[in-house]
Amino acid sequence: MKTLAIIALFITANLGTALFANPLEKPTSSNADALKSQVAFHQRNVSALWQQYDLRVQQIRNSVGNHAELERDEAFFVSVYQKDIDNNIRVEESKKAITEIKERYAKAHAKRSAEEARRIAALQTQLKKALTREAKALGKTKRNYSELAKTLPMFLEVEGYVNESIERVDLLLADSDRTTIAAR
Repeated sequence: MKTLAIIALFITANLGTALFANPLEKPTSSNADALKSQVAFHQRNVSALWQQYDLRVQQIRNSVGNHAELERDEAFFVSVYQKDIDNNIRVEESKKAITEIKERYAKAHAKRSAEEARRIAALQTQLKKALTREAKALGKTKRNYSELAKTLPMFLEVEGYVNESIERVDLLLADSDRTTIAAR
């Protein structure tokens, strides 16, 4: 019984050493397919992140109180007083009211721009974090399939795409800081 247990341990140790020294993961078609699948998954994730970002930016810019609404309201109020001026009714008061309306709406536009810039900057920070997580996951995939990753041009394209995306969001963040400061 002891001999059987010792032989089993010896075989297990030898098998473990042999597998560790010579891993079974050699480039095979199934490994290549798995790598391609994972690389495509990472590429879709990055594309989806950019689509979500673009959609959210549009939602921020088109939300209630946007610049177009402010311009319509300003045009309406100015036109009311402009009619009085055209009809020679309260001309001086109407001119003064138009000036006040333009000042008030200029402040409202500046406030709206600052709010949009602040919200978009926060969104860009979130996007950068998500893209960085995706880059780390892609790096892990690269380590897991190091032999195949070197030979697969698709992997290099996606890796470049992820890196360019991170650089792009860095540029957006740099611009948003200037925009946020200027809007204040």
